[in-house]
Amino acid sequence: MSRSLPRVSLRPEDLAPLKVLVVDDNMNVMRLICDVLRASGVGQVEGAADGVRARDMITRWDPHIIFSDWNMPVMGGIELTRSIRRAAVTGDRRIPNPQAPVIIVTGHRSEADVEVARSAGVNEFVIKPFTPAALLSRIQLVLLKPRPFVVSADYIGPDRRRKLELSYNGPLRRSSDPTEVVDVAERAATRDTIGVELEALRALIAARRRVDAETLKMTYRVMQHTSFRARQVRDSVVARASALLMEYADAMGGHEHCEAEVMEVHFAAIAKLLVIEPGQVDEAEEVLGQLQMVVRQKIARRRAA
Repeated sequence: MSRSLPRVSLRPEDLAPLKVLVVDDNMNVMRLICDVLRASGVGQVEGAADGVRARDMITRWDPHIIFSDWNMPVMGGIELTRSIRRAAVTGDRRIPNPQAPVIIVTGHRSEADVEVARSAGVNEFVIKPFTPAALLSRIQLVLLKPRPFVVSADYIGPDRRRKLELSYNGPLRRSSDPTEVVDVAERAATRDTIGVELEALRALIAARRRVDAETLKMTYRVMQHTSFRARQVRDSVVARASALLMEYADAMGGHEHCEAEVMEVHFAAIAKLLVIEPGQVDEAEEVLGQLQMVVRQKIARRRAA
C-alpha cells in the first residue's frame, strides 16, 4: 500500500490527448471526478451512470482509460471490467480495446476485495475519499508503468505480479512509521508534491466557480494531508497555513458560507510559502501573518452574522 502522497509528473502534453471515461451512478461523484480530470488537463472526459451505459460509450468512443465505481446498479465496476477483458478472447467488436486500463474507485480496501479486483483484470485502485493527485497518480501509473497484458485459460488482464496499489493519502498510523523527516531532499520533494496537489485543487475550484459540498470535502482532505506531510519534514509554516484553511472551513459551518475567493487567498499563500527558502523566516512569517488576518476577519464576520 502506498503510504505517502504520490508525486504526479505527467506533463500537460501527456494528458491533453487522453480520452477518459468516468463510470459512477452517484452523479455528484461522477461530476467531481470529471471536473478534476478536466481541470488537470485531460483533453476529453465523459461520464456514464452504470456499466451498461459505459459499454455503449466504449463502443462509440473507445476511451484510453476508464475510472469506474465498484458498486452500481445494472452492472458494477468489477462486472464491467470482466466484460471488457473477455473481449480479448471472444473478439467482441463492441469493445475496441480489451486492454484499456480500468481504475476502480471504491471504499473497499480489504485484501479480499483487492484479490477480487485483481482476478477481474483491474489495473489500479483509488480509495474514497480521494484527492486530485490520487486520481492523476493512477493515470501516471497506467501510462508510464504499463504492465504486460496476459491472456490465459484462467485469467485475462494486466500482469498480476505487481500488486495493485491502493491510493491512500491519509496519515501514517503504524507505530513503526517515522515521526519526522529532516532530509533536505525529502523536504523539497514533499513541497513539490504539495504544489502539484495544490494546483490541481485550484484548477478544480476555478473550473467549478464555486465551493460545493464535495469540493469542500476534497479541499479539507488535501489540507489535512498537506499539514501532516509538512509536519513530517518540519515545514511548520506550510503546516500552519494548511491548518488555517481547515480552521476557516470549520468556522464557516458549511460549504454555502465558504467563499471561493478566500480559498484562493489560502492557496496563493501556500504557493508562496512553498517557494520560500527555509531560512527566510521573516518573509514566510509575513505571508502567514497576512493569511491569518484574512481568516480571523472572515471568522469574526461569520460569528457576528
